[in-house]
Formats: sequence, structure tokens, C-alpha cells
Amino acid sequence: YGLSRQSPVAPVFMFVVDICLESDELKALKDSLILALSLLPPNALVGLITFGTMVQLHELGYQDCPKSYVFRGAKDYNAKQVQEMLGIGSGIRNQPGAPHQQNLPQQTFGADRFVQAVEQCEFTLTSILEQLQRDPWPVANDKRPLRSTGAAMSVAVGMMESAFPNAGGRIMLFCGGPATQGPGMVVGPELKEPIRSHHDIEKETDRYYRKAVKFYEGLAKRSAASGHAIDIFSGCLDQVGLAEMKYLVNWTGGSMVLTDSFVTAIFKQSFQRVFEKEEKDEKEEPGHLLMGFNATLEVQTTKELKVCGLIGPGISANKKTAIV
Repeated sequence: YGLSRQSPVAPVFMFVVDICLESDELKALKDSLILALSLLPPNALVGLITFGTMVQLHELGYQDCPKSYVFRGAKDYNAKQVQEMLGIGSGIRNQPGAPHQQNLPQQTFGADRFVQAVEQCEFTLTSILEQLQRDPWPVANDKRPLRSTGAAMSVAVGMMESAFPNAGGRIMLFCGGPATQGPGMVVGPELKEPIRSHHDIEKETDRYYRKAVKFYEGLAKRSAASGHAIDIFSGCLDQVGLAEMKYLVNWTGGSMVLTDSFVTAIFKQSFQRVFEKEEKDEKEEPGHLLMGFNATLEVQTTKELKVCGLIGPGISANKKTAIV
């Protein structure tokens, strides 16, 4: 079933990429991301965030040389901070001296520097991906790499909800290990400190677990309220903290793929399948992506019945009525 009216904004895809990977892993992941650009509709909007010790939001609208905004990996950024630092969001129109104030496209709220249509930025984004290097911060033999997964997701959710509220979008996280610093960390950087076990979670003896769960729950609620799905693709033999991050996927209707490595066929095929399209229509035009965005479900019952919950991915609209 297809609606006759067109969505005012094309679907938005924000890639959030871990660069604390071995070189062969990073190369395989880069190849998969470049291939994904060819699978997206030409009008689909894409953006790129990379993270390691620091978090980088790449500016795709600047073609002269690679340019990015850098955020501290150990800090949690709320939506207002992200808006002010990037100069995006509905509030910037009224600020004196706001960037591109006269020509802001209505639907992107100033984020068109960071998120652009595939047909406009494919060359720039491909060049940035090809030149991506492993995180340059040195890692001692007895330490884990400093991985700022929580801060990167915080920036991604903050930017998406500021620039594309109630528009279809996906935040796609690719991680190759556990978060070791900043908000949402699941284990410390010291290798002598083991990652939490099932027993630690059950007995509530792990010092990071509850804080991380609360942090990711907050991000999931914000993302679901804006109509954005979050996917997690993990390529690692060890744990990456999915027990803490599961709410990001469960509450937003995203996908979770757990593989040993980004080199494996399981990851490559699963990732490509996300972008499956309908069969061509009568006019031989390519079909739409087989995915839906920003759906709300309202249930009306007779007075003998009451709604007590939902089975499946979703989150409450918090409407208080006599039938709930």
C-alpha cells in the first residue's frame, strides 16, 4: 500500500563508524559502505560520523578538502549543545549571524552541510571513506583502544532530532569493540579489567552496567520520539556491549547484526539486505526501499477492553486515556 502524497523529506541515513579497527577490518567495512551508496535511492540523504578517541562529524558540503567537526569522546552532548556547536536546528533562523541564514532549506534546518543527497555528495563521501585511517591515538599493549561509542551516538541522535524531526531516518552504528570511555562505556581501558559477565549483570555488581543502560535508554526514547530507527552492526569476536545498547534497536524498530568480523560474508550480505527494494513497477521505474519510517499506531477499543502494552519494537506515545 502506497500513499499518494510524497514525503517532504527523503529518507536520511547517518553512518556512525568505529575507526578503532584493525586495518583489514576497516578496509572491509569501508568497501561495504561505499557499495551501500550505490544501493540507496539518488535522493536519499546521507551523513557520516567516525569515532575513536574523538568523535568526528564530516562536512560533506565542503568539497575543497576533507573538513570535520571534532567532539570530545569523554563528554555527553545534549541536543541543545549539538545545535549550538553545529549551527543547526529550527531555532537558528532567529539568531543574528546564523550561518546560511537567508538560504536555509526548510526541511534540513541548516544541516545541509553535513547531510546531503547521494547524487550530490557520492564523490566527496567516497573520497572521505577511502581515505579513512585507523584512529591515530596510540594504544599501549596493556590497554584497550579508547572507543567513544556513547558520545558518537549522542551526537548522531542530537543532530538527527534537531535537523530532521518526525522525518524518516536511520542511524547505522558499526562498532568493532566495547565502549571504553565517556557516556555509555561498558568496560575500562585497562586490559586487566575484565568485561562484565552474565553473573555480574544478574548480581548487579558491575559498576558501568546501570549507568550505560540508562544512557542508551535515554537516546532510544529521543530517537523513537523523532521517528528515527537505530541499527547496530557489530564485527568483533569479543563482547561490544549489546546488552546495554539493545534498547537502541528494540525501541526504534532497527536491526541488530552480530558477526565475528566485518570481513565475513554474513556481515556483507546482511548489510546489503537492509537496502532491498521492491520489484520494478509497470513504468519500469526502480521500486522503493523495503523499509518504513516514523509509523504511529493508535488503538481504539470498546469500553470492555483496555490496552496494556505492545509486543514488538515500539515505544509508548504516553497518551493517557480511559482505555489505556
